[in-house]
Amino acid sequence: MNLRALRLFREIVLSGSLHEAAKRLNTSTSAASRLILNLEQDLCLPLFSRNHRRLELTEDGDMFYRSILHTLDGLDEIPVVAGDIARRTREWLSVVTAAPLANGLVTPALAQLQHEGCEFRCSVSVETRFDIESKVAARGYNLGLISLPVENSIIVLETVPILRARVGVVLPRAHPLAEREAIALKDIVDEPFIGLRPGQRWRDRTDELLGRTGLRPKFWIETNATPLVIGMVRAGLGVSVIDRVCAGLLPEGDPAVFRPLVDTHWITYASLHPPGVRLQLAERFLDALAASVEMRSAKDADFARDLELL
Repeated sequence: MNLRALRLFREIVLSGSLHEAAKRLNTSTSAASRLILNLEQDLCLPLFSRNHRRLELTEDGDMFYRSILHTLDGLDEIPVVAGDIARRTREWLSVVTAAPLANGLVTPALAQLQHEGCEFRCSVSVETRFDIESKVAARGYNLGLISLPVENSIIVLETVPILRARVGVVLPRAHPLAEREAIALKDIVDEPFIGLRPGQRWRDRTDELLGRTGLRPKFWIETNATPLVIGMVRAGLGVSVIDRVCAGLLPEGDPAVFRPLVDTHWITYASLHPPGVRLQLAERFLDALAASVEMRSAKDADFARDLELL
């Protein structure tokens, strides 16, 4: 369907003149006449009767006009919609991730973007691993952040490793083991353990690490949220095995501390992108994320030890 012909049809109805309608659309009267004839052929409807060289709406033409009036008015909104989309592409960032990454990576990256003077709007959503992968693939978000590996192999995603985080133990600052630079798993097996529920990613990782050593700790508190685990450690309720990203920043004076495992283990984190061209703002966000990690690493030797940009 020729949109220009539909606009011309509306202008003829509104102005009552083919000549005036052609003038409004900056075309010749003969070209306008051909557009209307072609439109009638496409629709298989006589829109105008041609008596005395004047165009008058037929009954079919009048019914057609009334039926598509809102659609024709909507044609004028197309440039506005396109402009909104273009601005959203330049200025709107949507990120989906897990709660620990939202706190440990997304928030510092957004602060860095703001510090750089970047003008943008942003939405940050916290979802399950499956939803992170599936919603990015469905283009519900510009990008996702997740630990590897990606679980749903049938979803088409572009995966870009961005950093790796060292695995260690989070424990109360007042705990005797907090004085050590690194902790062995055998040293905490008799400690009260706090962890995620069986079947969740970090619980599975903890069980796998401990399973290699034959150790069986007592999980006396289980939850479904990593931030709750960290909060309970801060309250002195026990210890937990986790990586530095999920543990958070833990600044000097925090009631909890992070100590890496003696046997070095790393978790790799990646950005997820839908197939196709990447959003420029998403690339700036990832650059800001890297910059925020580098700046923190320059100030904190332990942080530099525990996080490595890829």
